[in-house]
Amino acid sequence: MSCPLDKHELYRLLEPYAKYGDDDGFYVRSKGVTALSEFLGIPFKDAMIILLEQDIWPERFRRNRGVFTSRQMARLLSLRVFIAGCGGLGGHVASLLARMGAGGFRLCDPDIFEESNLNRQYFCTEKTLGRSKALVCREGLLDIASYLEIDARVLAVAPDNLSSLLEGMDAVIDCLDSIPRKKMLENAARAAGLPFLHGSVLRDEGFAFLDVPASSRLAAMYPDTPAGTDAPAGINTVATAVAGVACLMAGLLTKRFAKGTAENSPLFHLDCSAPELERFSPHGTFCD
Repeated sequence: MSCPLDKHELYRLLEPYAKYGDDDGFYVRSKGVTALSEFLGIPFKDAMIILLEQDIWPERFRRNRGVFTSRQMARLLSLRVFIAGCGGLGGHVASLLARMGAGGFRLCDPDIFEESNLNRQYFCTEKTLGRSKALVCREGLLDIASYLEIDARVLAVAPDNLSSLLEGMDAVIDCLDSIPRKKMLENAARAAGLPFLHGSVLRDEGFAFLDVPASSRLAAMYPDTPAGTDAPAGINTVATAVAGVACLMAGLLTKRFAKGTAENSPLFHLDCSAPELERFSPHGTFCD
């Protein structure tokens, strides 16, 4: 995204809002980003992208510097993700991606928060019981970053709506709680040629992988479970497994889009009871 101002003009505009770091970085508070946004007549997020492309960091991303370059952060701000399931994994993954710099979300979940969700679901509180998971997740993300572009849908993913739901997205994130529906989502991501980020949790352990683009890894892992059918629910899960797998998922996706990693990831198995993290190759063999 090109900037109509040269660097000297940009610095003059931003100087009242600047903060200089011990690391020689030039950081700009939100009021400075707003000033640039209003001066150029562009959205707040686009103003941040322009700054990052000039190696000027919004203060909100100061602690990301060194982990990501300014160009990588600009790419993250352009990232638009589809998240199926906004409860345990979905809420955690969405909040992590929002804090790390992802710029757009489409959220999909037909359910409401129930009291049994309080033990592990990020946006479930006593005040949000009985409310839509997708809509509460949207509100929570906007509290983190008000510039986010968020489309929240209170509906279940299905074969007749997935094609339209994935339009305009850069990645598909599987936070569903049914293996058949996970396989259905993987099929749709493969048909759309999109990266597919999978996560699942069970009791105090879980799995995560990223395929670029989507393949048929879940179909190979669960060959006896037909796609598009319901599976028994009600298996217990604890917060540590949900949060741990969510961190793996967010790390895999941000590495892919910020740093351009194009290969499929290993299958990660996290066992929080040990604790232990294992890696298996995309072909199912153990990685030492």
